[in-house]
Amino acid sequence: MPATKVIKIFFCCSDSDQDKKMRQKLENHLSPLKWEGISTTWDRTMIIPGKDWKSEIDTNLKRADIILLLISSEFIASNYHWNVLAKQAMEQHSAKTSRVITILLSPVDNHWKERFPKVKVLPKNGRPITEWNPYDKAFANIATGIREVAEELTDSTFFIKKLLHLLWAIVIYVAKFVLKAFISVETVIFSYLLRPSRYRRRNRVSNILVRLAIFLIVAGIFIRFIYQKLNILNISLLAPKPTENLTKSVNPTGWIWIGMVNKTSSSLPVRQKLVLQPSNPKQVPSIEPPVIPSPGTIVTVRHEVNLIKEKSLSGKTIVKFKKGEKLVILKIERLSKIVKNSPYIRVKAQVRKCNSLCNK
Repeated sequence: MPATKVIKIFFCCSDSDQDKKMRQKLENHLSPLKWEGISTTWDRTMIIPGKDWKSEIDTNLKRADIILLLISSEFIASNYHWNVLAKQAMEQHSAKTSRVITILLSPVDNHWKERFPKVKVLPKNGRPITEWNPYDKAFANIATGIREVAEELTDSTFFIKKLLHLLWAIVIYVAKFVLKAFISVETVIFSYLLRPSRYRRRNRVSNILVRLAIFLIVAGIFIRFIYQKLNILNISLLAPKPTENLTKSVNPTGWIWIGMVNKTSSSLPVRQKLVLQPSNPKQVPSIEPPVIPSPGTIVTVRHEVNLIKEKSLSGKTIVKFKKGEKLVILKIERLSKIVKNSPYIRVKAQVRKCNSLCNK
């Protein structure tokens, strides 16, 4: 899928332990989208201690491309979630600045749907997750639905492809119907031709009928051959293409070292400046701007840097990013090995290379 930007997914979930566990489970099922560089996720557990949590939630809600409302009795009972966050989400949905998707966690009064007209409901048929056995079937169905919306938002040819797939499915259906009709006619005529010649002479079968029968037999064989080819084409055109392999070959994903920050706290605050040490080129920040970026941010490579597949940055180099190349930040973490008595924290980032359509 030719992604034009990284989709920001916002989780709006109640504070109940059960709802939080389901949110985490859903986030696990959405991991392929993150590894493919298609989306990033945000929920309130990512708020840095000391920050104004309401301001952080409001900021990330307004930046979201997809807002997932995890519906449960606890969510509806929460004044903040139901009357503040859900209301703001629907305003953005109506303004077409965000896309709202409702996720039904557990059974509730269907009256809740009136609050979200023309909004996609998952899992399919509005069946709550708790009524699926096992739950993973429901989460897989939800992940498929979210991927479809993400593709719609990032692929300008999405609707054209969907229409072509529908038309091709109709062609296959008609081809199957015609084939069955030919097989039926062929069977009747072939059975007739196998009767004793005396019977045919007695019924004065004309040469025209015999030739027609032979033609239909040959046509049936030909159509069977074409049908087999159609089935092959059907598989190659309608089956989803391995997006992950395509993404990896075009936009490789892995980990890079981006620099160091002063060891002032245990966290890695967004926009904190990376330490600049011109005297030691190996310690110079590798990205521009030289600050800790948030997930989804697009940065520029300051000097050649190695992309490593392993999180530990100790594995084989996948590719070398050159100065000036654009990268999409997927995740930020500190290096596991911390030098004792060092005033700095070394920082790494999971990234993918921008394609030609990547937003500036």
